[in-house]
Amino acid sequence: MKPLGKSLAAMLLGFVASVCQAPATADENTDDRCSPDELRKIEAAIPTKAIVTPVKARRLLVFDLNVGYPGPPTRFPGRLYPAHVDARGHRSIGHANMAFALMGRRTGAFEIVISRDPAVFHPESLRRFDAVCFNNTVGNPFDDPSLRESLLGFVRDGGGLMGLHGASLTFTDWSKGGRDTWPEFGALLGARGANHRDYRERIFIKVEDPGHPLTRIFGGAGFEYCSEFFRFHSPYSREQLRVLLSIDTAKTDLSGRKPERADNDYALAWVRSYGRGRVFYSAIGHNAEVFWDPQMLQFYLGAIQFVLGDLPAPTTPSATLTPAVPAQDNARQSPGP
Repeated sequence: MKPLGKSLAAMLLGFVASVCQAPATADENTDDRCSPDELRKIEAAIPTKAIVTPVKARRLLVFDLNVGYPGPPTRFPGRLYPAHVDARGHRSIGHANMAFALMGRRTGAFEIVISRDPAVFHPESLRRFDAVCFNNTVGNPFDDPSLRESLLGFVRDGGGLMGLHGASLTFTDWSKGGRDTWPEFGALLGARGANHRDYRERIFIKVEDPGHPLTRIFGGAGFEYCSEFFRFHSPYSREQLRVLLSIDTAKTDLSGRKPERADNDYALAWVRSYGRGRVFYSAIGHNAEVFWDPQMLQFYLGAIQFVLGDLPAPTTPSATLTPAVPAQDNARQSPGP
């Protein structure tokens, strides 16, 4: 692995500069959750070029505020936080932030601004961005109805929304068992909840739509993966979502527990349309190593360029597809070689 050189140092300075532009303070958004070795791994894994050339300069707002999660360390065995969390939430939040910051700078596809301040959702602030990423945001970040409507309107009017892993618990009350405080967000994102097994569960992932612009990186083949994988219930529905990745139940050992769903439908990533806007969600983001996996980072680059509005991708719901429709959809929206 190459040393932490001038190129990465310059990118890190850019990363901190982007953070300082956000309403949150720089101290709140440093990458201290990433060790130097992990930063080297991230730098080595990030894509070198954009999937498509952006039609204009793009800005992605990354919001990573957790409220009430994970709670005080005294609630854990040994009265210490386990390795995957700290007082700010999932430790992988920092790895995702760094990966996306470096990815944007290296490819020239976008720049990111990181915030934990709900004021960033005022309409005049959101207008500065092309999309919002909720990075492992567990809990209820704000109650203000005007800010909530501003977010819905932003996406409905043509903005993008990206959710990673714990984003399915955004706008829930963690202190009350994840009680939903704003069902409209769950409907927008496409799912609620976070039922899961071990955080290093090993499964086979099925690529549901191999020709889709976001999943072509996987070469049409499923793959084995180790992470924490959610099993979703309502409002998750293939009637509303274009499922991209799911747990391959034919190849994965799901014994040992009662099935979460009678239909064994465990989607992991999807896209959808919301008004004129674009939505992407992936449950794969619990563990730090996700963000130095070259294939997964390429997948997330495509997702970011999709929500930003540069990468055309079909969102026809999976339940309405026939064998011929995916190929037709994907051919019409191919980004080219």
